Amino acid sequence: MAHAKSHPVAADSVHVWRGFRAPGKAFADFAQFLGNVFVPACSLLQPKAGLRAYLPSLPSPVNKPAAVPDQTALMFWENQQAYTQAFLTPAVRAYTNLHGDVYGPGSAATFPIAFAGSVAADQPYHLLDNPADWMLGNVRHLVGAPSATQAQNFLQAISTWAASFRSKAPPGIDGALLCAGQGYVMYWEHWKEGQTVSTSPLEALAAMVTPFLSKQAQAVAPGGGLWDVWAGWDLTQFDCMNVQLQRPESIGDLKEPAK
Repeated sequence: MAHAKSHPVAADSVHVWRGFRAPGKAFADFAQFLGNVFVPACSLLQPKAGLRAYLPSLPSPVNKPAAVPDQTALMFWENQQAYTQAFLTPAVRAYTNLHGDVYGPGSAATFPIAFAGSVAADQPYHLLDNPADWMLGNVRHLVGAPSATQAQNFLQAISTWAASFRSKAPPGIDGALLCAGQGYVMYWEHWKEGQTVSTSPLEALAAMVTPFLSKQAQAVAPGGGLWDVWAGWDLTQFDCMNVQLQRPESIGDLKEPAK
């Protein structure tokens, strides 16, 4: 696809998603539904309502503790108001209604707040405050569970790591997001477009946990449109994606149709 025009958005304009499989839902069925229906639907139905970047991931299920999410995602919006207004559209309501088919208790999406020195369970934080375009550039993502040596004071250890990151973030990183609970951590970092990805604080965080996903997100365009013959993605292969959305220049204000 042609090089996309940059659309930086505020650091707090992203929904940070942690998804857990519905009770009794086999992982194979979970992954198939996400890849065939859910992730393509998000990618195709929501950009015209203000979705500016979408990064879905599927951590490995092998020996994964139940506390670690079965799926993660970042959904960047033009702004928080655009997210609220998106529900005025049938397309976004239809997509949102798909959640109940696969997700169970504990699944949630929350806007982040600025990190101020300590990490509360299940609260997402942005560690850097400047706007960024997460669809362009490079994104690294880590999902893990605390190691035996960190389990007792895990959130305290994560808080110490986050404070260190914020005080000396590498100059090539212009966005960083963190969410942790007593039994998991999710972290994303965004490297500016054209910046070489190098050693970062992610390595120190990864050393504190058992990783179930630690990758650079793969930039992938949808393989078809809403009315094309396209099976979607195999998320066991595309397990850490940065979907290259077809983003409108401006979403403007959503209005009622003329009568």
